[in-house]
Amino acid sequence: MSSPSSEPRTASSAEASHIGLSQNPKDCLACRVIGTGALGGVGVYALNQSRAHAPGSVVGKRIMAGMGVCFLVASALRWTK
Repeated sequence: MSSPSSEPRTASSAEASHIGLSQNPKDCLACRVIGTGALGGVGVYALNQSRAHAPGSVVGKRIMAGMGVCFLVASALRWTK
């Protein structure tokens, strides 16, 4: 008597296309606009918090500036991909 395989079964690409799964799902326009706007807004806010006359340490301001740039880059990538 053979025992059932304990390996997980994965769907082949033909099965995945049959049941509606895709490797690269596309977002609707509203989702892209809202996501891009949210990331851009957080990026601008972080850059605003890193300005010279804002309270806080120099290291904290540099961290906020780096985060702001990262969020703005993520916003641009979110829109294009």
